[in-house]
Amino acid sequence: MQITQRHHLPNAHVTQNDASGINTPLLLLKSRAAGPVGSVSTYAKILAPALLSAAIWAKLLVGGVISVLLLAGVLLFLFKLPSLFPGNRQSNSWAQQASFGERIWLNRLLIPVPADVNQRITILYLVFWTGTLIAMLGAVSSSLLLSGTGLLVAYAAQGVCLGKLIGLYKEMKDKAPLYRFWTEKPVNDNKLTRKRKA
Repeated sequence: MQITQRHHLPNAHVTQNDASGINTPLLLLKSRAAGPVGSVSTYAKILAPALLSAAIWAKLLVGGVISVLLLAGVLLFLFKLPSLFPGNRQSNSWAQQASFGERIWLNRLLIPVPADVNQRITILYLVFWTGTLIAMLGAVSSSLLLSGTGLLVAYAAQGVCLGKLIGLYKEMKDKAPLYRFWTEKPVNDNKLTRKRKA
């Protein structure tokens, strides 16, 4: 009786070797969300707490049904705005850098970020969303104090968080090939070849 021996393939990794020999996470290359969105996304996040609260507060003027429709419209606007205005990745504005930093933070399971920065940004996001929910709860209960306090907490946390995201981008932008080329302007190799031949 002959015993067949199985050949085990090496475990598949989530990396792909590029031409320079540096590993780039395959999941990031295949994902449409691998790259950062434009700076408009940062502005949309800044507007979000105030717009959501204002849509709920509108119930005092236009009634509950129209207020719910306004809230749905604001949510749709906030989700669609970044895709409608992708922005210029080559810009070096603070909003674009914050957007880059957020994408780096979201990629942290594949390309690790410093643990202390990760912890701070996570806490700041939790505080931001807690403040936003409190502001919305204040709008539902028609409490100006509760809504104002929630907005104050949300915007304070968001301001600090944007600074941390910009710092994270500056720290990590040269640590992975994917991040290094986000701001590079694409060049057409064919034009360069034609010029050399001429």
